[in-house]
Amino acid sequence: MPVDVIVKNGTLVLPSGLWEGSLVIDEGKIIGIMKSGEPKADRVIDAAGRYVLPGMVDMHVHLRDPGNPDRENFESGTRAAAAGGVTSVMDMPNTVPATVTVKAFEEKKAIAGKKSLVDFGLVAGAGDVPEEELRGLAKAGAVAYKSFMIARFKELAADDWQLRKNFEIIADEGLPCLIHAENQVIVDRGVAEAKRLGRVDPMAHGEFRPQIAEAEAASRALMFAEEAGMHLHVCHITAGSVVDILEEAQIRGVDATGETSTNYLLMSEETMKERGPYAKVDPPLRTEADQARLWDALNDGVIDVLASDHAPYTKEEKEKGWKNIFDAPSGGVVIETTLPLMLNAVNDGRIGLERLVEVFSTNPAMINGVYSKKGALNIGADADVVVVDMEKKFKIRGEDLKTIQKITPYEGIEGVGAPVLTLLRGSVIYEDGQVVGKPGQGKWLRPIDEF
Repeated sequence: MPVDVIVKNGTLVLPSGLWEGSLVIDEGKIIGIMKSGEPKADRVIDAAGRYVLPGMVDMHVHLRDPGNPDRENFESGTRAAAAGGVTSVMDMPNTVPATVTVKAFEEKKAIAGKKSLVDFGLVAGAGDVPEEELRGLAKAGAVAYKSFMIARFKELAADDWQLRKNFEIIADEGLPCLIHAENQVIVDRGVAEAKRLGRVDPMAHGEFRPQIAEAEAASRALMFAEEAGMHLHVCHITAGSVVDILEEAQIRGVDATGETSTNYLLMSEETMKERGPYAKVDPPLRTEADQARLWDALNDGVIDVLASDHAPYTKEEKEKGWKNIFDAPSGGVVIETTLPLMLNAVNDGRIGLERLVEVFSTNPAMINGVYSKKGALNIGADADVVVVDMEKKFKIRGEDLKTIQKITPYEGIEGVGAPVLTLLRGSVIYEDGQVVGKPGQGKWLRPIDEF
């Protein structure tokens, strides 16, 4: 009997290194990695001259569903994910309702199950939440928790006392906790001062929301995590000062990982002058020196994860920021562009292809407890595969994106290196520039491995 699929003649990016050969896929799993003697297959994909990677695992996305499906939803967001070589997403809890109860968790899971084109995990909120709900969310199958140290999202924010209490519970449940680290007082007073001075231009966002707000909060969260014996994942790191604090904590044995995104690797505070509200993110963009420190940290292992932090808003919402930057929401449409931009960085010599796979696939899968299925081209793993052409030129245009919002902070950016084919559990979901996957094809992910 023939197997389902063979991907042949490509350069496989394996955990052990680069390898010329073929992937043999049957019933959604990788069943062989071969040099020759492949069995017959129903479909043979010729990857000659191309690299074959595991599907990306994007552990930080905001798909806005339920609550704001006009901004994004599980169908549109995962359609863009498929085009961007992302085969698994971990959705953040700041939806409406927030994912802070088992009831809300199950409702979101049902919505995603009907709509998603890629596999999905759900992150639970850990703000001012009763202990029974926190523990219930772990039993329901959350891949992780997330807390905010700013009160933008009421049910997801926690003061220091609540944060310490939550960390003890989360440690006992054996899951990681993601943290949005910013000092509430510095942020609030900074914005108020900017408005008092009449500074509502795009540059004011970063100037009055300084990196010390992020660094101080990250330091505090790391101490609380150390006290509780919990794994802390510091989200969207923007600055060298935060890298230094994370590295010091790791050296002294704190169970902590860090994450950054193309927002901070490829844009700086200077970008705000040109792109204004479309480049507005929280925490804000920093200096080019911070950018260089982030690249070093991503390469040397202090920062373990690359994630998109895909957080769409409408063009109308973003446009308000040209008159008053504080009237525009923070976040961007980035899930589809993250991999091409990083492949271009590989071509520029800023990161190796194997390291890119580690930070955008393997490590996120490990942190979220799904590595035995995701994150690497291993025999027995799900056949989530992305074929990339390192010579393919691209130009980012909002109108070409597969998501609802046809806007991007990277409008007009050109590069070389792009995904050309994506498989989810052995089925092609993106090919020749077209998404061919179907809503409901994605499956729910729950932790199956201990980190």
